[in-house]
Amino acid sequence: MVSNVALAALVLVAIYALKVYRQFSRNLAAAKASGIKYTVVPFYLANRLYQLSTIFLIPLMRRLPVSWIDPWFDLTLVEWGWFRRYEPFKRFGTDTFLTVTSERTTLYTADADVIWQITNRRNDFPKALEVYGSLKIYGNNVVTSEGQLWRHHRKIVSPPFSERNNHLVFAETLGQSRDMVDSWMGGNEKSSKTIHTVADDAMRLSLHVISRGGFGVKLEWPGKGQATENEHVKGARGSAFSSSVPEGHTMSYTDALGMLLHNVLVVLLTPRFLLKHLPFQWSRVAYKSYVEWGKYMNEMFQSKKAAILEGTEGDSLDLMIAMIKGAGITKESASNSHSPAQTLSDSDILGNAFVFILAGHETAANSIHFCLVFLAMNIASQRHLQRDLDEIFQGRPVSQWDYDEVVPKLFGSMAGAVMNEELRLVAPVVGIPKSTAKGSPQPLNVDGKKCIVPENVYIQLVSTGVHRNPKYWPTGPPSDPKNPAHPVSNTDNDLEEFKPERWLLNPDAKNANMAEQDGDTEAASLGVNTASDTSPALYRPPKGAYIPFSEGYRSCIGRRFAQVEILAVLALIFSQYSVELSVDAYASNEAVEKMSEKEKKEVWGKAKAEVERQLRDDMGSVITLQLRKGDIGLRFVKRGNERFDWK
Repeated sequence: MVSNVALAALVLVAIYALKVYRQFSRNLAAAKASGIKYTVVPFYLANRLYQLSTIFLIPLMRRLPVSWIDPWFDLTLVEWGWFRRYEPFKRFGTDTFLTVTSERTTLYTADADVIWQITNRRNDFPKALEVYGSLKIYGNNVVTSEGQLWRHHRKIVSPPFSERNNHLVFAETLGQSRDMVDSWMGGNEKSSKTIHTVADDAMRLSLHVISRGGFGVKLEWPGKGQATENEHVKGARGSAFSSSVPEGHTMSYTDALGMLLHNVLVVLLTPRFLLKHLPFQWSRVAYKSYVEWGKYMNEMFQSKKAAILEGTEGDSLDLMIAMIKGAGITKESASNSHSPAQTLSDSDILGNAFVFILAGHETAANSIHFCLVFLAMNIASQRHLQRDLDEIFQGRPVSQWDYDEVVPKLFGSMAGAVMNEELRLVAPVVGIPKSTAKGSPQPLNVDGKKCIVPENVYIQLVSTGVHRNPKYWPTGPPSDPKNPAHPVSNTDNDLEEFKPERWLLNPDAKNANMAEQDGDTEAASLGVNTASDTSPALYRPPKGAYIPFSEGYRSCIGRRFAQVEILAVLALIFSQYSVELSVDAYASNEAVEKMSEKEKKEVWGKAKAEVERQLRDDMGSVITLQLRKGDIGLRFVKRGNERFDWK
């Protein structure tokens, strides 16, 4: 009996091994025939089981002889695009290569021309939707759809992302930034203070801005007062969106949203029926926040729907109202029995609301955080930014900053250069996923040669690679050749360093115009902004070389929203304050005051070295790329009272 069971088990193992071998053979043959350089790796990185098992698999592989794991080992690191950056492409001698496994082949590219081809042939290289399936927790949405369904979602959700709405984003960001700084400084503008919550506070600020600009919900900074909903929603309870807990709820709106975002990975990756019944505090909190925020969104939906049907919504372009109207729900449709069926379901509306809150606030918040960190480490660049801000604002108070006048100037000044350089170094996502469909291999021009991308290939547009590809960027020698900014990537140039000046090729060519659309009528009909990511006054990288917001038709719908928010924060803070690295771990404030310039440089250098280590080793992706361990202390000081001030 035992021998029969053992034999059956061996047969099953043999059958499985044969299946794996045959699939690997097919993948390998397709890679060989593609004309694209390839390498064989043992694991498919997008496999969730492999991602979970790396905790013990990676240490085991590190113990193997180097000859066994070279050159593929680093490509088994789930986020090798961040930790290795451009180095693998340089090592393989190509900016586009395939990795072959028994499960699936993956194409990685840091080639601007290849990226441009892929992003502009959206039907040939569709989005890899399996990566985004977990984002459907409230319903389908513009991120989790493709083809005609995506076109439908995109057309409906696009109207609020307009220049008209950006005026509101600019004003709201300035107000929220002022409240944030006041909370740090205690209302004493002449004080200086070290803040260790900059990342968290940037998240709160960005969340408040998208709540107001995207949904008409005004959220006040903690301690400032109660929030109220946009006046356009007749009969809505203002308290429903404050820090209080209204009737029918067990959490306030802000707590529900904050806890949902804090536990977002748990909610996204755990089946809801399981999350509901897990006997842990963290699971109970995660499930509760998921349910509570869903209830708030549904109440907002029902309230604004009622206002629209009554004709009392006013002249509003917030996202929720745009989606409801786009779905065919209008005052006229309510009185017409022959009106067509609703074109966007209730769950789709809630699904889009969730992804815009999730993705919209993280992208801008992380960029704000890292802009502050990089400027604290690069004093000369910070002073350059402040000089440009002084020239733009001419000492006028914030209340007199006019969007139409100052935002184009910010976009084309050192403020725009700082934003662009931060997004080049720390793009929101390391790799943008695309694919080829099953049964649909695709031709692709690679290095001037016609190649064939096999069917069912998973594609990664490696932003950290193309953003550091020396072919496309103004470069100079490394600041310290003996101690390069990264141990393996671009050790012979400065592309791993924060140098916003690389965008200012002609400092005198300050252009007060925003980049314009390219005249693509189909893109315009879908609300796709085809204007350049960068100002005409700054360096213009080749198409496909700069992809912090992706490229082509599937580029980020909230790109301008995020850019205006980032520029507004930089303008408000650096027009009034300087930001320094905290040296509290190495010296007290009193000790620093007594130091010579040489001693100050030494202690500042220690703080800078630690921050550089954190940015190199402690980063990782949750939804977007961010600091995963610890915090970075930053000291805010009124301009003119700086302790560290040198070029």
